[in-house]
Amino acid sequence: MLLRRFFLLLCLMHLPLFAAETFCYDGPVDSLSQQPVVVAGQRIYGQHTARVAGWVLQQLPQATFINLPWQRCLAQVRAGRVTGLLSMGWTAERSKEYQFPERNGAPDPSQALYDVPYLIFVRKDSKVQWDGQRFLGLQYGLITLKGYVAEQRLRDLNALSPLELDITQGVDLLLNRRIDGYIIPPGTTLQQFQQHPAAAQVRQLELPFFSMPLYLAFSPKYCQENSERCQTVWRHLAAQRKAYEAAQQSTVSGQ
Repeated sequence: MLLRRFFLLLCLMHLPLFAAETFCYDGPVDSLSQQPVVVAGQRIYGQHTARVAGWVLQQLPQATFINLPWQRCLAQVRAGRVTGLLSMGWTAERSKEYQFPERNGAPDPSQALYDVPYLIFVRKDSKVQWDGQRFLGLQYGLITLKGYVAEQRLRDLNALSPLELDITQGVDLLLNRRIDGYIIPPGTTLQQFQQHPAAAQVRQLELPFFSMPLYLAFSPKYCQENSERCQTVWRHLAAQRKAYEAAQQSTVSGQ
């Protein structure tokens, strides 16, 4: 009994002062075909995601990262089971449920992680056009990842496919004329689509659907209890982004 108590005491002495943070991100639709990046012993999918995870660990060394479908990530944060989301676009509606770095009630662009374009892909023989304001030549509608800002924007334009279709089958749905196109940001899922045997029959429209900055978003409850820590992490991420971009620019200039 004494030995057991001594062991428990040792365990308690080594516990962190607060539970380790957990951050969620949506990875590739098929992780088996993607090579993860190992960050501090954790397998992370996507170069941008891995980079941000490394920056987070510099401030929160006990943090862990989980890869789930996007809508499950959102639900986990809302339920308070996950500390935050590694990268998320700001909307007024989302700001009611997730904590972003803000200034005067709007997102603070100086603390964004990076900007992401949402790219439009159609068949090579398609007559679909996007002029930056509206789509022309649609017959079936477009699809995108569930829960993404792009989904609501397509709905607002009456351009979203009325069918409940799986984005993981995007290329096949497009070539079989079930949809007019799909919208997806750069990343692991796009890389998988580009590896499709019939990828040569798909082309990207010149103009992206839109571009937006992404932020690390916390659970509001976490920031209520750890306000200064949230601010510190956001400032650190902003500083790391600037340093990374400066290094990238220096590399390009030196070539």
